[in-house]
Amino acid sequence: MLKNSFISVTAIALLLSLSFCGNQAQEQTKDDKSTKSNQNKEEKTSKKPSDIKIERKFNDLARFIAGMQPEEGSVYEELSKRKEWVNYAKNADKQWNDVINIKRPKLIKWRETELEKITKQGGTLFYPFSGPDFLHAGTFFPEVDNIVMIGLEPIGTLPDIDKIAKTNLGGYFNGLQRSLVTILQYSFFKTIDMNVDLTGRVVSSIDGTLPVIMLFMARTNHKILNYEKMALNKEGELVAITDFKAEKNTYYATKIEFQRGDKPEERKTLYYLSVNLSNDIYEGKGGLNQRKDLKTFIEKLDFKTVYLKSASYLMYKPYFSVIKNIILDKTKYLVQDDSGMAFNNFTNGKWDVTLFGTYAGPISLFANYWQNDMNTAYKQKKYTIRPLPFGIGYQFREGSSNLIMVEKK
Repeated sequence: MLKNSFISVTAIALLLSLSFCGNQAQEQTKDDKSTKSNQNKEEKTSKKPSDIKIERKFNDLARFIAGMQPEEGSVYEELSKRKEWVNYAKNADKQWNDVINIKRPKLIKWRETELEKITKQGGTLFYPFSGPDFLHAGTFFPEVDNIVMIGLEPIGTLPDIDKIAKTNLGGYFNGLQRSLVTILQYSFFKTIDMNVDLTGRVVSSIDGTLPVIMLFMARTNHKILNYEKMALNKEGELVAITDFKAEKNTYYATKIEFQRGDKPEERKTLYYLSVNLSNDIYEGKGGLNQRKDLKTFIEKLDFKTVYLKSASYLMYKPYFSVIKNIILDKTKYLVQDDSGMAFNNFTNGKWDVTLFGTYAGPISLFANYWQNDMNTAYKQKKYTIRPLPFGIGYQFREGSSNLIMVEKK
């Protein structure tokens, strides 16, 4: 990616200071005469947790860093008695109160009415330009079997709580809370803040998105079953690092297996990759024109749904054309705010379009991405327009936000 391709991302910070592929196809047995296309389909039924190895230490860790009371037998029971954790837990409850008790119920109620057709499809959700935003992915699309999230921010490592407790436990918790301020208040992460908060510059032990994703899972009533670090091989497949010989430019991924609190019989998987999705090189990371492994990985994803939010209008630009065209070609459904793709991508007669909320236009930083056709569509009611009872995206105030849902005909 060219350096100027991310001018808009960096500028967000100046103004505001402010996606595995579906479960791998089941192996054909000798008696299985399925076609190749059937091999690539995702398993329709999630595996039961009893069928897999569960490492409770990961869920215990998630609850601890989320400021939630430890479950019986947790290795963090003693540490949770320390003053630093007690104070953090109180502050975390306050920080999450409006989200859990006010905003998230609105999102869920809206989802149950407006996204029912999409969510019941299951399959894989592809969420590019996501950062560690499991909060919205898990809330809007609870029925998917797999979530693939992609951002520039590093994948991170598991925090060594015992080590942190000996040095600066309070500082670690302060760093976590700092990293969540805008996503909880405004519904999106600040790019420049993530470049600081999630790269060890404020707190050295917070070195990526992993602890934030785990924290989101715990706070939204999900249970982590297992965690594994993965690597992307030359064939565009994610493999366990224990089975892989890393090279200089290897892309890595986080793999978290989890279940919903209200459906403990199901097992789901989240993958997060730290990669460059532009066409060409950016900050030393090859783009989709250079990285055949990454492009192949995305093309192999059997995703049914794509979600785009606070995406900095990147896919309006010609140097994000590769990822944009892959999405338009492959997806059945797409849900986005206006910062994802330009409205004219969906007005060619190939899509059924539903509009939500109101079009207030982009924030002043992105004023050159004003869309006359989208404004006209809202004003003249050219498409179905339905209410949006919450704020989301850059226009985060309720009454000024928009979402677009499209279905390929």
